[in-house]
Amino acid sequence: MKAFNQEIAALEKQKPSLDEVVEALHSGAANRQSVVSSAIIYGLSDLSPAEHAAIADNWSRLPAGFKTQVLRALNDASEALFELNFREIAEIALADSSSLVRAAGIDLLWFDESPETMQHFMRLASDQDADVRASALTGLGRFLLLGEYGGIAADMAEAAQQIALRLHSDSQQPVTVRRRALEALANSSHPNVPGLIRAAYEHGSQELKIGAVFAMGRTCNSVWGDVLLEELASGDDACVYEAIAACGQLQLKQAVPRIRELAQSDDGEIQLAAIAALGEIGGRRALDMLSELAESAVDDSLADAIDEALDVAAFSFGMSAPVGVYDS
Repeated sequence: MKAFNQEIAALEKQKPSLDEVVEALHSGAANRQSVVSSAIIYGLSDLSPAEHAAIADNWSRLPAGFKTQVLRALNDASEALFELNFREIAEIALADSSSLVRAAGIDLLWFDESPETMQHFMRLASDQDADVRASALTGLGRFLLLGEYGGIAADMAEAAQQIALRLHSDSQQPVTVRRRALEALANSSHPNVPGLIRAAYEHGSQELKIGAVFAMGRTCNSVWGDVLLEELASGDDACVYEAIAACGQLQLKQAVPRIRELAQSDDGEIQLAAIAALGEIGGRRALDMLSELAESAVDDSLADAIDEALDVAAFSFGMSAPVGVYDS
């Protein structure tokens, strides 16, 4: 990542020519470069129709491994540099013969909320490859949430719900696909969702149980509070991680003491999830706990995570509590 940042910093913010981009793609593939060049990063942003056609032709001749590497680098860049737009190259990737490339193309469209992208995801939810189907369902979850707020047409939201319901209910589907379908459905107010979550949690495989815990948080329904508190004390790291995130989404204040303990976990992912959850839950106790953690943080990345959580907690606390009023 450091090398990537150096490449980006060294490049002037003018888009490379098409010839330069094509040359960089073929050179990178031929030399098996471990770092995707900045010419590729900037050159594949905002493709014109003519550039789209030329890149698509050259893209088809690149090895799948290198294409996947490029798409992942573009994903990193899109999270750091919001002015970059990789929708066109992502759509090229969605039609690739490699399932790894198709899945990476789905991931690259994390920022896109257009009806066209939703239709791509609905189509790819029936892809021949299970991992692609699972990725497409994760993408559809974002659109199902948009549907709850009127951000997409009601008929499209209904169609996406039916796809997710069908795939989750199909026992012949791989468990990963059924899990992602349930997680997507949890973003909707479909009346079957609570029962599906309960069934997956109580009677499903371990992976479905983990998906059910994730889904509990997405429902924004505090009815799952007791279950999540139990999971926070379980010995299953995957369930603990998802329960922490769910408690944050539900702003479950009863979970604050246990999450405070987990914020000092030796497991880095659990520790960071707990810090973020304290920020989401907010309130005076969470603010005090985050401030204590900030005083003892010795790692820069940990200190940054705590600072971000403090900002979130302070904002929500300032918005919700009158001056001089604190929760216990």
